[in-house]
Amino acid sequence: MKFTKALTLFAVLALLFMAVTPVYAQLGTTDISSFTIQNIDTTNATVTVRFVSEAGVVTTPTTLNSSKTNPFTLIPGESFEVYTPGIAIADLPSGRYSVVIESTAQVVAIANLVGQGSVYFNGSYSGFSSGATTFYLPAVVFNYYGWYSLISVQNVGSAATDVTVTITCANGTTGTLTATGVPANASHHFVLKSEVPTGFTAATSCNGSAQVTSAQPVVVVDNQSSPAGGNTQSYSGMSAGSNSLYAAALYKGYYGWNSSLSIRKIAAGNTTVTITYSDATTSTCNLTDAAPGCSLYMPTAHSASGLFGATITSAPAMSLVAVVNAANGSQAQTYNAVGSGTGTVGIPSVMKAYYGWSTSFTCQNVGSTATTSTSLMTGYAGNAYDTASLAGGATVEVYTPGEAFLPASHQGGATVTANTAGASIACIVNFNNATQMSSTVGDWSMSYNAFNK
Repeated sequence: MKFTKALTLFAVLALLFMAVTPVYAQLGTTDISSFTIQNIDTTNATVTVRFVSEAGVVTTPTTLNSSKTNPFTLIPGESFEVYTPGIAIADLPSGRYSVVIESTAQVVAIANLVGQGSVYFNGSYSGFSSGATTFYLPAVVFNYYGWYSLISVQNVGSAATDVTVTITCANGTTGTLTATGVPANASHHFVLKSEVPTGFTAATSCNGSAQVTSAQPVVVVDNQSSPAGGNTQSYSGMSAGSNSLYAAALYKGYYGWNSSLSIRKIAAGNTTVTITYSDATTSTCNLTDAAPGCSLYMPTAHSASGLFGATITSAPAMSLVAVVNAANGSQAQTYNAVGSGTGTVGIPSVMKAYYGWSTSFTCQNVGSTATTSTSLMTGYAGNAYDTASLAGGATVEVYTPGEAFLPASHQGGATVTANTAGASIACIVNFNNATQMSSTVGDWSMSYNAFNK
């Protein structure tokens, strides 16, 4: 049986509640997942993890993996990875679940998913702070060069609800998907490699975007994959946009990596989108109601090779959402462009040779005030250090294998702080497993957005 979970976060009543949407990815022969929770508050957090079946039945294991009791305590800055295969079958049978995480202090979380078999799939994405009755996916694929989306929708409302997904392709073709009676806190999964949207045929090739609607608040995740090669790109949907967006890391021939940037408008009318890269070069695309999204491939859109950031604006000003995809052969990863930053960013999980996994994180100055930033790995306060000063829109990358003070097999949280008053930053995190890349067929890389504090 498949055993997968994925993640969403939402705030309810006086506690911070976080729900984890199942990643019923139908990826490999056996699918598993984990989610990492970080306390980004100034006080200890008492955290309880509850699993919700597709039928809405709630299970609360008394013990998680690593003999961790449930509930458990996280001190400020601390994180814990809930590895679902490590939970005893007697406490949590194999199956497909949503998860609700309740905490007495502010926490954040990310989810990782793995499809195991002759070909491996790996994806990661950040959780949510709330649900909404309308959600947007800037990049959705159906039969596009072998890629298919898997759209997971979690009902975070108080009653069962119907869900409609409307996909608009770059050429204006539309397709719809529907689900009825999704229970509260449970999820429905639209697996496009085995489900043809109404309005499409099996031969339709679509590279587009989507709108998800429901009478109850929902949250949405897209796990895109190319089944033949294991390529996997996972990202969180957005319930709102911004007329200015920031992408911390775009690649053109960067150690073999290339990026694409997918943008969708979420209001009626026409607008011209301008992408200003951190080297001051630009790209543009025109969005209309008939074709509300566009995709820019960095090897053709950007002149110079390397790592660079981008600022995305529109004229006339219009709310936009966007995601960045990156690929290197069979490796693929995705993160969301963001509309704002904060003075401090929480990173739930960084790794250094942790079961073969290592991490880099890239932070962007998303304001106009130049600033240095301080990188602090949880448990290594004495090794915190400042970056060089970043002008507005500029980026800096931190590669954990280059951090000599971190021991091998390290896994923990991190905090990045802008040191100039009024400055704002936003960060994204990349994972890769070089050992598995060289020995196993499939995708061994993934990305997620860090969290504003």
